Amino acid sequence: MNKLIVLAIVFFSAANLCAQQKAPAVQPPAATTVAKVVPMVPTKELKKQLERNYKRKKYKKVIPIADTLLSRNKKDENAFMKKVASKIYLKMDKAAIDDLKGWYKNKDTAALIISILPYQFDLRAMGRSTDIYYKTAMALSPKSGIPHVLYAAQLADDGKITEALSYGQKGYAMLSPSYKKSFANTYAMVLHGADKKPEAYKLLEDEISAGNNSEDNVRAYFKFYSQDKRYEDGIKMASAMLQADSSAFVLSRRAILYNEMGNNEKACEDAILLNTRFESFYYLSKQFGCPQVMADVTPTPERTYIYEVVFQGQTYDFRVTNPLVDMNNGVSFKFKMTGDVGFGGLVSIAKEAINTAHKQNNRFSNGNLDLTDETTVWVSNEVFNEIKTKGETTITADILGEKPYERIVDDYNDDDDFYPVMVDDKEKYIKCIKIGSKDGDEEIWINDDPKNPLILKMKLSFSIELKQVI
Repeated sequence: MNKLIVLAIVFFSAANLCAQQKAPAVQPPAATTVAKVVPMVPTKELKKQLERNYKRKKYKKVIPIADTLLSRNKKDENAFMKKVASKIYLKMDKAAIDDLKGWYKNKDTAALIISILPYQFDLRAMGRSTDIYYKTAMALSPKSGIPHVLYAAQLADDGKITEALSYGQKGYAMLSPSYKKSFANTYAMVLHGADKKPEAYKLLEDEISAGNNSEDNVRAYFKFYSQDKRYEDGIKMASAMLQADSSAFVLSRRAILYNEMGNNEKACEDAILLNTRFESFYYLSKQFGCPQVMADVTPTPERTYIYEVVFQGQTYDFRVTNPLVDMNNGVSFKFKMTGDVGFGGLVSIAKEAINTAHKQNNRFSNGNLDLTDETTVWVSNEVFNEIKTKGETTITADILGEKPYERIVDDYNDDDDFYPVMVDDKEKYIKCIKIGSKDGDEEIWINDDPKNPLILKMKLSFSIELKQVI
């Protein structure tokens, strides 16, 4: 379901701290007592902790930090919203709703915000009940049709057709003409979900023909074609719309339909056209894996990977050449460090190491290197598989020893999913996985390919990042 209203919640982040305790009554100190001063964490540092812990989904740590920030500035909306979001993720639904009712003094506004939270946080996908949000919103603002329509859409998704139609028809009738335009797509989704598909298509066709061709309406309209697997019909309709009005958004819908029906060539044609003509929807060409924007990093005897290393104030290249990669039997490559370092040699990673090792050799000296229980430049099969299946693993990547790592996913930014690299003087992308140590001190980017789990970038006590592929 599309997000109908942009909340400040999308800007959430979080941090870590313990809630301040009530100070005990002060007693006169003994003559020999030395008062112990507990330093107060600066607000700037607390805000950093808030962002870091929220990003790492440490929601139990977020709440006391947010409380501390709000005690210093009761209008700190970022801290408040992250506190509410953390409670929602921790299934503290009633507490989150109570916070919102206290923050928004206008009941209609509070009801609106509360009613869109299930979609904002995709609670249904988590297997969570959403009734408390909708029923609270309807009780707060009984004359508002918006919570009714949104609840109807949820009921339709759940297959509760009779209830969905009841709430949907009641709510849509309560909306003002301007709100009917805004929520036409939502009511159409109710109709579509309630198996009144012709009415759903017609409602949006009429709205779009009348000039109400908002992105929400266009998105919902073509989503019906996707859900009904009417790909060719949807493509024909999009093509007809494009003849009348060359719209980047309609073109993006056609690209998605091509992709869903398995025609990657046509999908990429539209995606690249979006990039070049409209300078928009760049993520589609990456998501589709279009060869025009994706880098080929397949290891071949002729391949060279050029990394930039920053170590103890020195910056130099680390070049990996002649990579022979067989994840079932072992890996070998030649390396050369440029500048004053000048090291070079041949590295061989044994079959056992490339299969199960969690320890990395990230310190090199001149000469050849045979690794039997460590990997380097590549991660092992076991590490890669644990990240993909469990979302976490353990790695010894630096001098501080083994650390637990977890996958880092940003739902609002695909930068962590696609790594930029130069190929033939053009910037291209590598689909990747980003992981970070749970203490927040180390980060690693890995090529998302089980046949070639190449390390792309590391932030450790030094940094190394792939800059160029030849």
